[in-house]
Amino acid sequence: MKKSTLLLMVFFFVSCGKQSAPPLELQDTKSAQNSSEFERAKLPAPQEVTFAAEESSNADMQEHGPAIDMDADKNTVAEQQKNEIKIDPEVLFPDFAWEKYMVLPDDYLIKIAKKEYGDFRLWRNIYAWNKDDIGNNPNIIYPYNFLNIQKERVSAKTLEPTYFAYTVKSGDNLWNISGEKYGDAKSWIILLWDNEETIKANAGILTPGMTLKLREKLDPNA
Repeated sequence: MKKSTLLLMVFFFVSCGKQSAPPLELQDTKSAQNSSEFERAKLPAPQEVTFAAEESSNADMQEHGPAIDMDADKNTVAEQQKNEIKIDPEVLFPDFAWEKYMVLPDDYLIKIAKKEYGDFRLWRNIYAWNKDDIGNNPNIIYPYNFLNIQKERVSAKTLEPTYFAYTVKSGDNLWNISGEKYGDAKSWIILLWDNEETIKANAGILTPGMTLKLREKLDPNA
């Protein structure tokens, strides 16, 4: 019995010795600490904080794209301004009045300036006075629209249009009424302007029996 107990104790100690790691000696512990400190010393330093006012690095530029070149933008704007048409809305006469000029088919600003002032170069003035209505392209003006032009007050034509009543018939529209009464269907836009409220009140539809007002002359100053 004692012999069996002794054998079991020997077996137990041998088994424990195989599963446990050998204890570290003091010298090994110091070496391990020195090794850890060495590894910590090699850690990268934290990245410095940068602000918007600081210049970006090349890496940031590759990641986020190049910064906006403000000088290039200024040059682009300056170039666009240089290419814009220079307008000079000067006063042509010391004492002037505004006259309504009706644009005719095949009219353009140079032609109008030559006809009204004898100088085609004054098209820029006509454009300046009417830019809000013409828009950014002075080459496009529409027939039967009206432009403001300066004339000497003593000779300016400032008549207002006079009208007669027209009763709408079956099948009528502004196009064929204009063609019948004025000889050009494209002048329908004047009928629309003169009767805008009446037509709107009828949901934009011409119905037989409606009364429209038509001009005696499309251009009262002609």
